[in-house]
Amino acid sequence: MLKESFLGRNPSHFVINPIVKAYIVSESFLWSGWYLAIPLLSIFVVKYIPGSTIEQAGFSFSVYFVSRVIFELISGRYLKGSTDKQKFSITIVGMICTSLAYLGMAFSANIMHVYFSFAIAGVGLGLATPAKNSLFSVHLDKNKESTEWSLADGAQFTCIALATALGGFIANTFGFQVLFLIAAIINLIATIPYLLYVF
Repeated sequence: MLKESFLGRNPSHFVINPIVKAYIVSESFLWSGWYLAIPLLSIFVVKYIPGSTIEQAGFSFSVYFVSRVIFELISGRYLKGSTDKQKFSITIVGMICTSLAYLGMAFSANIMHVYFSFAIAGVGLGLATPAKNSLFSVHLDKNKESTEWSLADGAQFTCIALATALGGFIANTFGFQVLFLIAAIINLIATIPYLLYVF
């Protein structure tokens, strides 16, 4: 019965482009790493960064977004007319920058270190986002666009839900440094689906 149909359709109907699969897997890890740690950042800043305030914790997000906007505009302009391999390469570079940002957070001793780490996170995601989103958009399978977008969102949000719960447990049990180091590792794992297309 399962061989004949899956939710009323042949299983072949659900075959999707390999690059779309790579994007979905990578994004699931990328945002798992982000939401493992970042929702708890205000607690980390106020509790463990000497002399820091809630306002400064909030400002760190502004630093991230300003940095990200600037580098998304730069990346988007640079990538115009680029090949898929170039987009994969820029995506990987951006994601490595984001992992470095987590490492920076893990070893932050003052609020300026936190700001710098958030700026690097903005650079990383600013570089990577136009590249990976354009890859996904271009390689969506015809007449399956809505299904593949829903698969991408469903996978990401499921992983985010698990990561946010797990992040609180890790921070409480092992501390924030371990939390940020794990986030960095998860983020590096997110580069693997793209590395397979570059090497």
